[in-house]
Amino acid sequence: MAKRIVSLIAVVILAAMYVATLICAILATPGAQSMFIGCLVLTVVIPILLWVFLTLYKRAHKDDDKNITMAQMRKYRKRIKAGEDPEKIAKEIEEKYTEDK
Repeated sequence: MAKRIVSLIAVVILAAMYVATLICAILATPGAQSMFIGCLVLTVVIPILLWVFLTLYKRAHKDDDKNITMAQMRKYRKRIKAGEDPEKIAKEIEEKYTEDK
């Protein structure tokens, strides 16, 4: 989920930057040329920073697949409500999430 949020923020920043540069160019403000150059630089820098952040996030959370998520807990609860044996599901969870730790 964090990856999507960061990616969306990067897209919004890039889009806002291009719109601001376009407005300055249309209005012929004195800083239009420097904004265009800044826009070109940030077009390269922002995706690189996004890649670095996502790589660091992946390394920091590489063991997350060994932990049970809330979505998986809801699935187990639905199975129990549907009539499955809770002890059987508890053993299944224990086997799945305690191996290789």
